[in-house]
Amino acid sequence: MLTWTLVVLFLGLLYWLTKKPSGLPPGRWGLPIIGYVPLYTNNTRKIISDLREQYGDIFTWKIGSHVFVGFCDYELIKTTFNRPECQGRPYLFSFDIVKFHENGGIVSAVGDVWVQGRRFALRHLKDFGMGKSSLEGVIQYEAQNLVETFERTAGKPIEISWCLNVAVLNVIWKLVANIRYNTDDQEIIKFNANLRQNIELVQGRIQVLDMFPQLVKILPRFVLEKVFKVNVIYDNMEEFKNLMLETIETHVKTLDPNNPKDYIDAYLIQIQKERGLNTIFKGDYVNLVITLSDFFGAGSETTSSTIRWLIALLATHPEIQRKMQKEIDEVVPRDTLPSLQDKDRLPYTEAVLLEVMRYSSFVPVGVMHATTEEIQVGKYRLPKNTTIFASARSCHRDRKYFERPEEFYPEHFLDKEGKVITKKDGFLPFSLGRRQCLGESLARMELFLFATCLFQRFTASPPKGGSISLEPDPFQPILSFIPPYEVVLTKRT
Repeated sequence: MLTWTLVVLFLGLLYWLTKKPSGLPPGRWGLPIIGYVPLYTNNTRKIISDLREQYGDIFTWKIGSHVFVGFCDYELIKTTFNRPECQGRPYLFSFDIVKFHENGGIVSAVGDVWVQGRRFALRHLKDFGMGKSSLEGVIQYEAQNLVETFERTAGKPIEISWCLNVAVLNVIWKLVANIRYNTDDQEIIKFNANLRQNIELVQGRIQVLDMFPQLVKILPRFVLEKVFKVNVIYDNMEEFKNLMLETIETHVKTLDPNNPKDYIDAYLIQIQKERGLNTIFKGDYVNLVITLSDFFGAGSETTSSTIRWLIALLATHPEIQRKMQKEIDEVVPRDTLPSLQDKDRLPYTEAVLLEVMRYSSFVPVGVMHATTEEIQVGKYRLPKNTTIFASARSCHRDRKYFERPEEFYPEHFLDKEGKVITKKDGFLPFSLGRRQCLGESLARMELFLFATCLFQRFTASPPKGGSISLEPDPFQPILSFIPPYEVVLTKRT
């Protein structure tokens, strides 16, 4: 009798501790401790689509230790994600690894560390050319080198190689460290491979540890390493840290306080100015290394993968490709590199690039936010530490904003006069609000200059008798990578 009484009391306590708080939006709460883990699929996009269809544009989904509230309406996202109480970050074990278990950097940092870091980064990245024509020559140079690399295999089926990623990485290296690598340099290829491997691992089984962080303390080390590959991420991050510290030490030896040449120099100068003060600028360089990790992690794969999407989409939509090339030919002489000054005269080209970002929705649910205190959203009440996410993909496929949401249709971004619509409701590839991607202007510059340079020189097509799949891997919820494909790049004459 006593045993059954204890069981009932335990179950009652468990229910009370894990019951759904009143005031949350409708949704799936699931079982105690476990939450709602769908057995019919692990396709996050489908789950979000199903939840939206059943519960509407705002819904609750509990899984493990996290209570998620999903937002699928553009106007609701715009107002909610700009609120100061919605600028926190949830605890995710995988993200904690890549910031060395510190509250540092910009992407995952919270509180004053994030405020100071973002303010400093925005000011100094602009100083070194982000979003300005002064960086244009750097991007053009990388685009030209990329073209020359592709010319060696012109007319043959190829899979777009790491050289694309290196070209994009070189732009970031120029900004942060005034360094450039050759496209076949093994050190930078390994550097990029580690970045990509970490991204893939974070999207894999390690998400179980994100949802159930208690497992990290319970499971034996060999399980964490064998099943979740935790050691691989740690090793990759250690390599990254060592390379960054070597680069920083080199900058310390050559630093001219009156003539900073890159972001690292500017940061080192700030450390000297604020020595002894309680700020992020400390001589152990930990926050600087995490910030550099954020720059490379957020700024390289996003742009290079978007260009891969562009090549695939134009190869499978030859009529759109021809129309874009015709416009480029009419504005830019064939023996001249496209420049940012040509942008206003290439509205269709710009619309194509915007449509690539919409169609691919490369970051389908953005980076998770967390409420730092209880908030009211319409008739719902979200407790402190609620994890919230904005479904960009839902907005990008909303007929309220896009006439043909399931098609690749550049006219979505052209008005009746054929002028490009650069700011369009329902479009949020770089998120919205106070944590909007600070590298947006750089990404737009790179995408325009790389794309115009490539398609001025080449025509893309599927291999003879082959095809290119435009369906992203459904089991990668964080980033929508296009499946590997082969394409033929034919030189235009």
